[in-house]
Amino acid sequence: MEKSSTEKLAKRITLVVTHQCNFDCRYCLQKHEDVSMTKETAIKSIDAFASGIVEGDKAQISFYGGEPLLQKELIKELVNYSCEKILSIPDTRLTFEITTNGLLLDEDFIAFAKRNKILLALSHDGLAQDEVRTDRGGNKTKDRIDEKLQMLLKTFPETIVMMTVHPDYVDRIVDSLKFFRSKGVKSVSMVLAHGERVSWDDETFEKLTREMNKVEALYEQWNAGNDVFRFIPFDNKIKNYIRQRDADSVTCHFGCHKFMVDADGKYYPCSHFIGRDGFGIGSLEEGISEEKLKDLESKRVEPEDCKGCALRFRCRHTCACSNHGHTGSMSEVSALQCEYEKLTIQLADRAAALLLNESNPGFVSRMYPI
Repeated sequence: MEKSSTEKLAKRITLVVTHQCNFDCRYCLQKHEDVSMTKETAIKSIDAFASGIVEGDKAQISFYGGEPLLQKELIKELVNYSCEKILSIPDTRLTFEITTNGLLLDEDFIAFAKRNKILLALSHDGLAQDEVRTDRGGNKTKDRIDEKLQMLLKTFPETIVMMTVHPDYVDRIVDSLKFFRSKGVKSVSMVLAHGERVSWDDETFEKLTREMNKVEALYEQWNAGNDVFRFIPFDNKIKNYIRQRDADSVTCHFGCHKFMVDADGKYYPCSHFIGRDGFGIGSLEEGISEEKLKDLESKRVEPEDCKGCALRFRCRHTCACSNHGHTGSMSEVSALQCEYEKLTIQLADRAAALLLNESNPGFVSRMYPI
């Protein structure tokens, strides 16, 4: 197996510190096995990553699960070790990223995150939280996570909330956004639940369309003047168009751009493919297999049905994990994803046409690069 040279190592890496989780979400596709990364494996992963960092680099380390904060003490050790290892290289910058369900957040860890430039994103499904995101005992979680959200916002007022929409609760999207805004949240990312545990149909998509039209009206209202509310699906479509960036080149980090190290030290190209047969691209002991990585990249091609579409550069149609999650193929887009992308682009453009003017300086400055 061919080893990757140090100059080919990613400047971003994700460590899967555990497969365990303290939640039992209705749409989750993970197995939640009793498996966690050892400190030895984690240190070796950081050492391998650091060997590719050179003077002036920007580096990012993400911690992933399961629920990563089940390994809170290990994460603290790894953050401290990474800072010593990487920040000793001249002019380097290092940040960290964790997406958490929030249940194990406390004041001590939030203070630690602030000191060490850890971006904490909170998974919260708004007014559908209790129906789709119970703990392992089947207990509701919303009230407890709402308290954690308020704790987080005190230190990190720009905290991003990650909301997943279950098809059974599409009609709660608008009220969920209103709820988040009432709590002081300024940024909400949203994705549609997919996979074998959920089912979307035409009637549900019609409900989604009605909700998204209402979201657009709120987005216009909440971004007037110097007000700010980032609805990430709209923000990304507008910014990428203005800056002439291909959507997938920005949002899809498949492969060596941000590879994953699983708890056992095996490498995968993306979180969606962890543990799946045929998607491993190497290991700590063997390095990255360029052959396997190129083989996977060769299977990630633009779907034939998309090649003549005018929206193809604004759509996530070549995102390997999104496609595979919906259709089982890296190069086949589901009808749901296609229609959702077209709807999001249409509504984002309509909002941009209204908001991009001198009466909304905050919005304009957010969308246009300085």
